[in-house]
Amino acid sequence: GYSIAWGAGTAAYLPLMGPEKDYLLERDAVHRFLQPLLSDPSIAKVGQNIKFDLIVLRSQGLHVSHVAGDTMVADYLLDAGARNHNLDELAKRHLNHATITIDTLIGTGKAQRTMDQASVARVATYAAEDVDIPIRLRALLEPRLESENLLSVYRNVELPLIEVLA
Repeated sequence: GYSIAWGAGTAAYLPLMGPEKDYLLERDAVHRFLQPLLSDPSIAKVGQNIKFDLIVLRSQGLHVSHVAGDTMVADYLLDAGARNHNLDELAKRHLNHATITIDTLIGTGKAQRTMDQASVARVATYAAEDVDIPIRLRALLEPRLESENLLSVYRNVELPLIEVLA
């Protein structure tokens, strides 16, 4: 499925796969809904490790324009020596928030399931948080980039490079 957010605290999950008992959306209908939003250059797209998202979306025939922020890249610029720049760590460090971990959702080891085996309701909460946290982080990280004279490097070098690397 896909999760989208349009502001802090406002996110939705569009489920495409899940247990048979759960309500699922039709893939082509969701793609028809998403493509105009994703390709609209007037709508800024922000994420965590958005290069990965671009690759996944392209594999599904969806193309994205106007990547305006990547919290992993921003945090790396601000603290290159940090051990970890993943979303769980950034949420803890910058927002004092413990995220829902993938392990609590699908388990580990022999008991581990695939995401489509977890209930849509549980995946929705996880996925909505996954897109909400970067929006919250962006509001904190970009002012720091500006105050540390890194905003130009971020916007003019790092963000355009994401598209190239994807």
